[in-house]
Amino acid sequence: MILLDYHNRIIEDTLKARFNPENKPKPVDMNIVDFDGVSYHLSTLEGQDTQLLLSIRWKCWPELVQYGALDVLKREYNNWIVTPEYGFDFSLQFDLENIGADPEELIRKVSLLKRNAMAAPFERAFDSQSLAEKDDTWDPSTSELMTLHYRDGEAIYIQNQQDRVTVIFSTLFKEETDRIFAKVFLQEFVDARKESQLQHAPQVIYSHREPPLEIRSVPGLLDSESQGYITF
Repeated sequence: MILLDYHNRIIEDTLKARFNPENKPKPVDMNIVDFDGVSYHLSTLEGQDTQLLLSIRWKCWPELVQYGALDVLKREYNNWIVTPEYGFDFSLQFDLENIGADPEELIRKVSLLKRNAMAAPFERAFDSQSLAEKDDTWDPSTSELMTLHYRDGEAIYIQNQQDRVTVIFSTLFKEETDRIFAKVFLQEFVDARKESQLQHAPQVIYSHREPPLEIRSVPGLLDSESQGYITF
């Protein structure tokens, strides 16, 4: 079984080598591709081997910004944020001669850049739900459906309600064999929850082709045998 890390291992290992005071600074120019169509560029500034620049590009970045990603990133990386590198959405810059007292913590935090950007809409939904839960006069019309088109043909839908937060992942499997394996795998989420003794685990629903009620009004949904939805 393969367990995917929250952080980017290549960025983590590269920064450990670069932030090591025993290693002499030298030029670097790396293009790194992550899951979900994310691209990174890790480089030194021209003629300044101690100045390290990390940039990220992601197709759903404008949506993440709309849902508060910049606020989360300022909270996590305020001292290192610079004007985005040309062709990228967001950039961090580090002076290898002045990286602070805890480089290990900084390395770990930087390797979580994608995760922290993605956290923004989830934090927004959880905070809204927490406030709504205390409001006896909560207005359902204030429920916000946030959409992240993070892959071609696939999206994540996040909605806060008074008593829950609903997260829907749309899936797209074009090949028949892939659809069979996906259906078996995703159905396991549903069955595992039913069989679990941990009744506080979130409810899981898998549906094939037919979108969940929460997103049926969303325009442009694909009506295809290749489409599926898993709801938490």
